[in-house]
Amino acid sequence: MGRKTFKRTVFAHAVLLAIAATVSTGAMAQSNATGSLSGTVDMTPGVTVVLTNKDTGARRVLTPDANGRFSAPSMATGNYKAEALVNGKVVNSNDNIEVRVGLGTDVSLGTSLKTVTVVGSAKKIEMASMGSTTVFTANDLAKVPVAANVGAVIQLAPNTTRGDSRFGGGNAPSFGGSSSSENAYYINGFPVTTLLTQVGFSQLPFNSISQAQVLTGGYGAEFGRSTGGVVNIVTKSGTNDWMAGASYSISPNNLRASQKNIYYERNGTPLDGKLRFYNEANEQTDQTVSGYIGGPLIQDKLFMFFSGEYARSTFSNNRLANTAAAGSLSTASWQDRVVQTPRYLLKLDWNVTDANHLEYTRISDKVQDNRTYSGFNFGTLQRTNAPGGGADYLNWGPTPVASQQGAEVDILKYTGYLTDDLTLTAVLGRTRTPHEQTPAGYNPTIAQVSAPSGNTPPSLGVVPILQGTTGNLLTPGAFDTNKGARLDVEWKANSNHTLRVGIEKNTIDSLAGASTAGGNLWVYLKTDPLTQPDIHTQPTSSVVGNPLAQQGYYVQRVVSATKSTPTVDQTAQYIEDRWQITPTVLLSLGLRNEGFNNKNGDGKSYIDLPTQIAPRFGATWDAKGDQSLKVFGNLGRYHVPLPTNVAVRGAGSSLNAQTDYVYTGIDANGMPTGLTAISPFYSANNELGQAKDPREVAAQDMKGNFQDELAFGFEQAVSKNLNIGAKFTYRTLRTAIDDHCDDRPFFAWAARNGVDASNWGYNCALFNPGEDNTFNLDLNGDGKLESIHLTAADLGFPPVDRKYIALDLFAEHPFDGKWYGKATYTFSRNEGNFEGQLLSDIGQADVSTSQAFDFPEFSVNAQGPLPNQRKHQVKLFGYYQLTPEWGFGGNFLWASGRPRNCIGNAPAPVGSDAPFVPGDPVTNYSGYGSAYFFCQGQPSPRGSLGELDADMKLDLNFIYKPGFAKGLSLKMDIFNVFNNQSVEAIEERMYARGSSTVQSTYSQVQSYTAPRSVKLTASYDYKF
Repeated sequence: MGRKTFKRTVFAHAVLLAIAATVSTGAMAQSNATGSLSGTVDMTPGVTVVLTNKDTGARRVLTPDANGRFSAPSMATGNYKAEALVNGKVVNSNDNIEVRVGLGTDVSLGTSLKTVTVVGSAKKIEMASMGSTTVFTANDLAKVPVAANVGAVIQLAPNTTRGDSRFGGGNAPSFGGSSSSENAYYINGFPVTTLLTQVGFSQLPFNSISQAQVLTGGYGAEFGRSTGGVVNIVTKSGTNDWMAGASYSISPNNLRASQKNIYYERNGTPLDGKLRFYNEANEQTDQTVSGYIGGPLIQDKLFMFFSGEYARSTFSNNRLANTAAAGSLSTASWQDRVVQTPRYLLKLDWNVTDANHLEYTRISDKVQDNRTYSGFNFGTLQRTNAPGGGADYLNWGPTPVASQQGAEVDILKYTGYLTDDLTLTAVLGRTRTPHEQTPAGYNPTIAQVSAPSGNTPPSLGVVPILQGTTGNLLTPGAFDTNKGARLDVEWKANSNHTLRVGIEKNTIDSLAGASTAGGNLWVYLKTDPLTQPDIHTQPTSSVVGNPLAQQGYYVQRVVSATKSTPTVDQTAQYIEDRWQITPTVLLSLGLRNEGFNNKNGDGKSYIDLPTQIAPRFGATWDAKGDQSLKVFGNLGRYHVPLPTNVAVRGAGSSLNAQTDYVYTGIDANGMPTGLTAISPFYSANNELGQAKDPREVAAQDMKGNFQDELAFGFEQAVSKNLNIGAKFTYRTLRTAIDDHCDDRPFFAWAARNGVDASNWGYNCALFNPGEDNTFNLDLNGDGKLESIHLTAADLGFPPVDRKYIALDLFAEHPFDGKWYGKATYTFSRNEGNFEGQLLSDIGQADVSTSQAFDFPEFSVNAQGPLPNQRKHQVKLFGYYQLTPEWGFGGNFLWASGRPRNCIGNAPAPVGSDAPFVPGDPVTNYSGYGSAYFFCQGQPSPRGSLGELDADMKLDLNFIYKPGFAKGLSLKMDIFNVFNNQSVEAIEERMYARGSSTVQSTYSQVQSYTAPRSVKLTASYDYKF
């Protein structure tokens, strides 16, 4: 048995023994979708405490310890009543208790059994949590003007910001400087993070959210698979009262401000200052119909809650850019788009007994996106009726990456209160997301044709193009699934120690890939008749005797296909001791182990990281002993996995190759005739469809992708109407995983070791950038793998660096029956040479396979402020109940702009025969074009061009609930009141690939924030 296997086995057995021990002695578990209650009573013979859920009648009976303390972990969220009984008689009660997800609530029944102290968040600080957590209830979300999606809710929390608009923006937020793929999302305790890319998450009907917990750092050992943040959603459930409701909302186009046009920057090109996108004429109308019903199927026992939502958005917008100074005309520049999103949730809750609870959740989320393209004339700014194709998508889409989610989700959860001190929680679940792409006019029997003007002989006329689509198409039957299970046990060993252990496993499968529509693409090309078309072509007698070839005309047959059925096994075990050292000091000592096993389509591992130890430490101090001042701190390590998409091209079979031909004619389908090959079937990246050896696609014995975090701060209840606080956060990324594509270190190794690698071609491999790595590769083609150890210096990369430092300040006015408000200010710095798993610099969404570490030259001058840095952020939100009928809400954001870069060519390009010099800034070996932090031949360090404009937005709402029509609510939300459309991203690449002339799109705006819009909502709720 190897050392790694032995360690893994010992650790797994230790955890299983710990679980067995806790179960055998009467211990228990806390689910990550619940809260907890604790408190004190005077100890009197015969005293018990009864906790009753006011909505469902579920009860827990507790016996206080010798000091009068009682605690109830894993309490379902909701409203509760606590009663103190002596010999079965109620002598005191508190019926103003709210349990929030992930938080502890203190319930004091007084210092004697004759008095009661009602405890609420306005009077005392919650002491159980040690991290950075914000909880929003359904009531909060109904009163604050926030878009009806989880992404918008997340951005109310400090240390969060919109991700790059090309990844989905608000639907793919960044937490604490991390990239948008480094977050974890849960619904009712089960993970719903997007499986293929980890960018985004499955949604649910917005009116079914009971509570949303946003964890921006410092979370305990029960959470993992995140170096960003965690979003934990608890859905609504049925109660003992039948209730139903319906609502309709519309954001009409005629109440929406015009979008800003996008113009070409002045870069010395013929397009300087010309219109690029005519957004002024864009139209958008959003409509949503929703409804719900919930109640008891059996009073106090069995409950049902069902909610449904149908959203329909229609768009009419400029799709493709103007490409001519005088105004181009295109048959596919305009788009009419209809996005339909039907969703529903079914929740069943069964109180089997007071000590046993069973629940089932079913969620259906689909995104149906139908697009029809037509012509637009940029010269006249008028649409034409010329059809230009289109496509229908299901849970998919070209861009943005995170906008097209969807899943069918099933979750079964059991909670058992086995004793007062022992709780067991078990979760089984699965998700499935099908992906479909159906192009308009697609004919699978006809190849694609590309025939730019001037690239074909005039004598042959206009080349017919009959294929209705271009590019690659999604593999038919594509899907992602996850089957998961989780077990948590919590045991209150004594008055000072509460132990928690848990195990978890998820198995993720995908069918993914894409291939050339119609089988292949014919690209008509023309070159100087005196030169060869390409380094791979060879002159032949057919070229000499071919009149078209003698004029430089040739054609290229391009074939591209990737298909893979990758699997990822994710496992985790954790143990945590919450140790009450003194009555005012609480420690949390946790240890988590995570395992990520990524497999190719044959089920063979290409990265197996079974032992990734993550210690977690936290502490809270009730500084004054009356829960008015909490001082807290935490220190922990956090890992993030690789998603399945890494295997699609990196570990699966990949075909991306072409053959060059000369030809004599073109047929009626646009296909060349009289073909003679002048090149072999070749691939620039050695992607010839061959299966990849899983031992070659990744370095051996890699470290996982992880970061460390330190945070500390305080919260104080200054009065019942004012809470304040501050927090300092420091995060540092320790290691990363990305792909490497530079063959020079291997040729240098082969030369040093006398290995003939003249016929070898490198196809990229995953590795730890900035670390020593050992690769297994067959350099000499004898079928045997050489073990090639390369140091960080051999590979030429500096250590990976991403540091996030932030100071948060907040002030909160708890709701006092009249108004609620919260203000936060965050100062942060997010700097380094690596954003994370994504590359916002160029909008590259290839998770963990970006170009950032393909070649070491890309790291030169890469140190600086990273794309998700917003130095200053001010967030204000709240609501005011003017009268029982009228209410108002506000939501304000001011954030400094994103760092700005210039990414250009290396200053002195040289050929592929250049010697390898690690970090040499004058080596332009990659052929990527603008990929270096050089601008016009001079160093251009990351972020050295300043910042984009600040982002400022004010949202307001007005709510009217007429007294004469109980249950009716009329609401108007105004988003972006001052219509401040801020720049979200720009094109930071100076040159087009293979060019040294500044491209017309350099520094060009990629997108603006949304214009002012108005949403009108009418809803009606009825209690039977």
